[in-house]
Amino acid sequence: MEKERKNKIIKISFIILNILLIIPTIIYYIKNKTVYGFNTYYNFFINPEFNKIISTIIYIVILIAIFILYLIILKKKDLFKNLKQIILFTIIVSIIIGIILPFTSSDVFYYMGVGELDGVYKQNPYYVTMREYYEANKENIDDEILIQGVNTFWSWTTVVYGPIAQLIFKICAVLSFKNVTLCLAIYKLVNLIVHIVNCYLIYKITGKKLFVALYGLNPFILLEAMANVHNDVIVIFFILLALYFLFKKKNLILCILFLSFATGMKYIALLILPFVILYHYRNEQNIGKRFLKCIIFGLLYLAFVGLAYLLYFRDFDILFAVLVQTDKYSKSICSVLMQHNETIAKIIKNIVMAIFVFTYITICIKTLFTKDIKFRKIIKDYNIGLILFLLALTNSQQWYLTWLFATIMWQKSKMIKDILGVSFISELANSVYMFDCEAPVYDLPYVIVLFGLSAIWIWFNHKKSNSFIGKGNKNKKIFSKLCKKENQQVYR
Repeated sequence: MEKERKNKIIKISFIILNILLIIPTIIYYIKNKTVYGFNTYYNFFINPEFNKIISTIIYIVILIAIFILYLIILKKKDLFKNLKQIILFTIIVSIIIGIILPFTSSDVFYYMGVGELDGVYKQNPYYVTMREYYEANKENIDDEILIQGVNTFWSWTTVVYGPIAQLIFKICAVLSFKNVTLCLAIYKLVNLIVHIVNCYLIYKITGKKLFVALYGLNPFILLEAMANVHNDVIVIFFILLALYFLFKKKNLILCILFLSFATGMKYIALLILPFVILYHYRNEQNIGKRFLKCIIFGLLYLAFVGLAYLLYFRDFDILFAVLVQTDKYSKSICSVLMQHNETIAKIIKNIVMAIFVFTYITICIKTLFTKDIKFRKIIKDYNIGLILFLLALTNSQQWYLTWLFATIMWQKSKMIKDILGVSFISELANSVYMFDCEAPVYDLPYVIVLFGLSAIWIWFNHKKSNSFIGKGNKNKKIFSKLCKKENQQVYR
């Protein structure tokens, strides 16, 4: 009885702390009745008249308390008796966080705007920008969604996402009838459904409630997926589907199809492609045949991606969408250097990108020639490549770290804790801008907080001998159900 009482207190406390985050949003809705015209970014109280320093400190304190309680939840193995309980609890918490207005990112309004441009005004967003269309036709436009989108930072930019993302934007816009409040609610509902399905897929792949809680109740994931409504949660969904069909159904074609869908959201999904192909043909000892399979299924993957692009294709300029963000500098070491010396910033950018390319190609070649391929080992190598890619980005955002969660269950215990800590620290670092505003001049404090606290977290984590997830050979038992035995043991 005492244990059940403590467990109930932990659950209630976690819910109450999350409710504290939504109070400013509720006050805003009561006062304004609509999302239209919302532009109070990087202000937790969403009230320009309130002291920003006090507002930010309160926000940081609540975040830290939520993260500490989250770690306690992960340690309490008996907190949830079954999958149904943890899914239900995740739904409740996700709905609560979903109420929060996206006060640290305007991206969702950009999604809405390009969706409206496409679905309502029949313009191709890969060739026409929101701002261009609005400026040419504003006398005849009375559209909350488009106007809200025009007021975002990216309104002068053609779509920077893949065609699957754009198709989702279009559908959500058409269903919203030019009402931006309804449109935001639809986006949040979509992300809620996807988030819960991701939890279920994680359980189907791992068979462990721990990983469901690790992902589903993660404050960082919840804030970026449910509050800021970033579409990276859908990228994770397609990658998890791909891995499910790879492991459970042994169907490489469906695996590659869903990877192409993930790429149709964000191009980062391309990085995992060679690893799933090589793992599927791990029993093929002839290196030439392995390489041939990579070529064949790589072409199939490109065909799937190309078919999606046909929805918007006019000419090959459409493919330059992937390059739009490469010339942007934000929240990175290079963005800090750019403010002082553009030449040095570009040199550092090229060096880091070269390191990533060299490392990634080396890992792929090494995997190709590995006779005894273990998925956990190659995913750890892929994880290294992905981290280097994140470091190489000149336009870096904290929510990009969500990409690491699609394969987090295959990492070692300490790496899992590193990812949890660094992702949460990135959210804390993002609070630097809340003390004043989001401007390049504050990129240096952001980078210092992010890398400084991350270094401390990683040092402390690796110094500790114990981990909440497990250590040594015990940790391998967690992963033992991920794959069935097929001619060889997956994990040793």
